[in-house]
Amino acid sequence: MTMNTWLRLGSRLQSFKDPEKLDRLSQDGELNLLLNAEVVEMIGLTANLVGSFGPSPGGGNITGDVNLMDLIARLDIDDAFHVWVGRMLVPSDRSNFSGPWFMAPWNYPGFFVPFSAPLGPRQGPNGRNDGVTVWGQAAGGMFKYYAGAFELYNSKSAPLFSGRVSLSLLSPEPGYYGNSTFYGEKDILGIGIGMQAQKNASLAGPMSDADPDDFIEFNADILFEKRLGDAGTLGLEAAFYKYEGDNEAIDYSYFVLGSYLIPAKLGPGLVQPLVRLQQAKPTDGDADTWTLVDAQLGYLVASFACRFALGFQYSEVNGQKGNGIFLGIQLQK
Repeated sequence: MTMNTWLRLGSRLQSFKDPEKLDRLSQDGELNLLLNAEVVEMIGLTANLVGSFGPSPGGGNITGDVNLMDLIARLDIDDAFHVWVGRMLVPSDRSNFSGPWFMAPWNYPGFFVPFSAPLGPRQGPNGRNDGVTVWGQAAGGMFKYYAGAFELYNSKSAPLFSGRVSLSLLSPEPGYYGNSTFYGEKDILGIGIGMQAQKNASLAGPMSDADPDDFIEFNADILFEKRLGDAGTLGLEAAFYKYEGDNEAIDYSYFVLGSYLIPAKLGPGLVQPLVRLQQAKPTDGDADTWTLVDAQLGYLVASFACRFALGFQYSEVNGQKGNGIFLGIQLQK
């Protein structure tokens, strides 16, 4: 059995009541305890716990929460065929496979509205949900496929079907999980497409009497990272999401990102500037496009195991502009 501990602490300077003002300081934190074991040949288990704290619209509290994040029975029959059952990451897009832990931006994409679920594929708390996934890989991870059924905790609703296929052309990306950056460890050109569908899951708001409709979501993403010899590492990433259903508030959303890992050390670490643009188009034709822009400096002491982030985020959502300064610390052991 292996055990790992991961920690993220973030601080943000921004008012929740008046997002344009930098007059309130808030903090959030997350601690993951990760347990993995091989029980017998080809059969393993994963059990992960998550503890977190943070602000809320009502002011928050100091107690925090501890929850079961993953509980998976893994049948790893062959590279080309695995069956995982339990609570796990929903196979959807690259961002969910990497989570905030293995992407260069500090802020997970899609959080246009604070304290709401991020835009993108439907998942669940911490990107997880209860279900079953069949997945496999070929050529050491250059090609991967996933097909899963989720929301099985709720017998009153239809299952959420979620699938993905991906192709990594320059270097393989083995395993169930993935990265949204490799910090120059290898060259990457990864392309993925995904789809989700759920019957009667496009729901109207509580004040509407509109009938539910079927929910369908399509997504596509691309990641390109290239080591430029002694000149550093260039990173480019983009993703697009399309939402179908009569009651969906958003028609489509996307993000584009550019980063550059400076090769010369500054003290014990490396500096990585990056910029990311996110936009979402409401289905209401009269509504303005939602926008988020992140400008960030990352500082990497030991890759993902010890990194820091300092940045500024500009937002314009539902006609409300916002400015935020954020600072993040990530440690893994």
